[in-house]
Amino acid sequence: MTEPTHHVHPVTMHVNSRRPRQPRATITKTKILEAAARAFADDGYAATSMTDLVAASSSTKGGIYFHFDSKEAIARELVTHWSSALHHAYSATQESPQHSVADISSFFRDLAASVAVSSLARAGLRLAAETGIDGAREAFAYWVDITSRLVAAAIKSGELPDNSVTRQLAWNLCAGFFGTVTIIRVVGDPGDFTTRMQNLADAHLSACASAKMS
Repeated sequence: MTEPTHHVHPVTMHVNSRRPRQPRATITKTKILEAAARAFADDGYAATSMTDLVAASSSTKGGIYFHFDSKEAIARELVTHWSSALHHAYSATQESPQHSVADISSFFRDLAASVAVSSLARAGLRLAAETGIDGAREAFAYWVDITSRLVAAAIKSGELPDNSVTRQLAWNLCAGFFGTVTIIRVVGDPGDFTTRMQNLADAHLSACASAKMS
């Protein structure tokens, strides 16, 4: 992925009367999140206890409860990281005035890159399929919904047919993505993850194109 372009804008200085968060506290919160992300991604939400999180983060229960009031609160923040990755990947597809099948491939390629480099996004993805976490089901539904919008745009442009195969495409792509991440986590895979996901998306899109020609 290309590095984001940074634009310089005039800055207006404001006096902030609120005391800023101490750098040490910010570092500690990040450390807890990263440790929890690894634990949740590897072992799942139900199998991970607060004691596990204390050990994984080299923190104390008091230190964790200073930032999060429960294990679920940590999980919700990680799900939010995954939702943010979804939003950014989808927003990138909306920058072009012409929407096409390429947007679907680009969307899943960007998500694959996020999961490959970010333990927070990776854990949030897994937690989005867990039960008992507020917002998890909604995050997965949002993923399917924005993928459906990309598919609908490709149908409208005539690049994909409007049939039973394409009407299931969004769900199949999301489920296939999640399944691939899960299999790689369980059995390992020396291959490039983004390439795996690109192959998955291409296979589904080719199947839809074949249905259009038949």
